[in-house]
Amino acid sequence: MLEFKEENGKEKWNEFIINNKGSFLQSFEWGQFQKALGKKVWRFGISRDNLVIAEIQMIKETFPLGRKSFFYIPFGPIFEKNIGTEERKEIFDLLFRKITQIAKKEKAIFLKIEPLSSLFKKENFEIPPRRIQPQKTLLLDLKKKEEDIFKNFTYKVRYNVRLSERKGVKIEFKDKYLPEFYELIKKTAEKDQFRPFDEEYYKKLFDVVSKDFKVKLCLANYKGRIIAANILIFFGKDSTGVHGASDWKYKVLKAPNLLQWERIRFSKNRGYERYNFWGIDEKKWPGLTFFKKGFGGKEFIYPEGGDIVFQNFWYRVYKLLRKIKKCF
Repeated sequence: MLEFKEENGKEKWNEFIINNKGSFLQSFEWGQFQKALGKKVWRFGISRDNLVIAEIQMIKETFPLGRKSFFYIPFGPIFEKNIGTEERKEIFDLLFRKITQIAKKEKAIFLKIEPLSSLFKKENFEIPPRRIQPQKTLLLDLKKKEEDIFKNFTYKVRYNVRLSERKGVKIEFKDKYLPEFYELIKKTAEKDQFRPFDEEYYKKLFDVVSKDFKVKLCLANYKGRIIAANILIFFGKDSTGVHGASDWKYKVLKAPNLLQWERIRFSKNRGYERYNFWGIDEKKWPGLTFFKKGFGGKEFIYPEGGDIVFQNFWYRVYKLLRKIKKCF
């Protein structure tokens, strides 16, 4: 018989997620980070015969529609790797009943899961108007020799890496947040016309670091000025590059190329086995996608996401507003 269990604390939670190759978005620390941002977080452990066979972290998200909200499960649930299809379906059914109860109490409009297993598609399933996490990414095998990884880059990328080195660009890795990073983010957002997170978002991300979940600020420095920056998140065997920015005035120095290569080297030299470029899309981000593909890696497409709707009228309003405003 399946039963819900209270979370067993950070170490046991993460141990299960890591052993079953789960994403950092299901880590205990990511949940703490979301709480620090003012969000509600639920962690469900599902067990059989006192053995945990699934873990699910769910976040309550709000949007500018009165006091409306929805639930979000990013890259979950995480299953014990040896359980079969029927048992997974049983877990989904139990989870759905539990979340439906919570949704009534919290007045949530729908549940968003990315990616969504076909086992969890209900009658009230909807294909969402937009994703939160990217559906396509590039995954680079870090178990290969360093020279073989570099050789697999395109000629242009290899040339730009060496050029940046010759021009005197230096790469630094920091354990703490620096405000210079946000200055670059704002410049990049203005140039590329996107809405950045608030600065507190990045500050709080560095506050949840632990032995399982590490965050590095990666900086390209030229004559004392930070001209490119990224964040690396380490969890399990994966290193994931997120939130990049650069100063367009220094584009001839090709600092993002050198910074990407040094992030890959840094990850490999610390024993991580896979580098996740975190999002490509030829239509939405053609320039960024072209840049990332220059570093090799294997393209990976996650299954589609899905919304399980609890309140049909408000869900229609939500979809309409997303289509009009494209801002949440």
